[in-house]
Amino acid sequence: MKLVDGRYELEALPLARGGMGDVWLGRDVRLDREVVVKFVRFPNGVHDEGLVRRFDRESRITARLEHPGVPAVYDVGVHDGRPYLVMQRVQGISVADLVAEHGTLPIGWAAAIAAQVCAVLVAAHAASLVHRDLKPSNLMLEPDGAVKVLDFGLAVAPTLADFSTITHTHQSLGTPAYMAPEQVEAGVSEAATDLYALGCTLHEMLAGERVFNAPTSFSVMMKQVKDTPPPLRALRPDVPAELERLVLDLLAKRPEDRPAGAEMVHRRLRPFVTGLEPLPEVLRPAGTVSPVRLYAAVLAEIPDHAAGDPASPIDPDMLLLSQHLSKRIIG
Repeated sequence: MKLVDGRYELEALPLARGGMGDVWLGRDVRLDREVVVKFVRFPNGVHDEGLVRRFDRESRITARLEHPGVPAVYDVGVHDGRPYLVMQRVQGISVADLVAEHGTLPIGWAAAIAAQVCAVLVAAHAASLVHRDLKPSNLMLEPDGAVKVLDFGLAVAPTLADFSTITHTHQSLGTPAYMAPEQVEAGVSEAATDLYALGCTLHEMLAGERVFNAPTSFSVMMKQVKDTPPPLRALRPDVPAELERLVLDLLAKRPEDRPAGAEMVHRRLRPFVTGLEPLPEVLRPAGTVSPVRLYAAVLAEIPDHAAGDPASPIDPDMLLLSQHLSKRIIG
């Protein structure tokens, strides 16, 4: 076991390694709770004090993003010269693994997952945060049926003058299979960029395959820029025409041609969140009381006018959970 700052006990090996850093599972020995610790990797292994300062500023923005669909940020620090972020550990299965196991997801579940992601994006974009790397492996389906959007720890805040991105020009700006054309061509990330990635993810959940495949990352990125996405109904005829239209709208090449915002996408997804049958070995077993659904069932009884602004970031997610997942509060 590795002990970080005398407080975080990490497992022997990292859970994942990426271009931006390493992710470790661990335990906060002071509070006796499981955590995830993410270390930033310096470009070329050379310490960069400016990167440390920028990481600290970006972490403070991310910590302000409070939403039931986002893991909580617990702590930030520097260990052995490397900045790290401590976050809530999420239990469940990634959407990437879910698609790998099932091939295609039921239409209702694909829409329910995407709609919950939209609720998170409403909150993030309102806080001027752009995820920049939304993809199935960064979405976790919990046993209650709730979705957590992971990896906001390295998001960017392009519209806040007081904060700067931690991205360097020679670091990856995203994952090619989910990168919007503006990311590929200009390295630009905005709210509409996240919607494009959501379109790629929704297509994959429904079709069981990525929008574009090619032998190399460069070839995939060129397809993102130049090729027309395949219509979903040609791959899966039972997809409703309106849902196919939404996916194609999300995958529009120009950001201004995509839906106006995550809230609009949420509204267009809601009619398809039906028939949420149990997912074996994914959701809690029948007969298990779900505290999340018990909580959400009460929120479902509060009218929009009583809850405040219907566009409030938390409302769509809670209403989605309550109206569709809490139908089976026991089970």
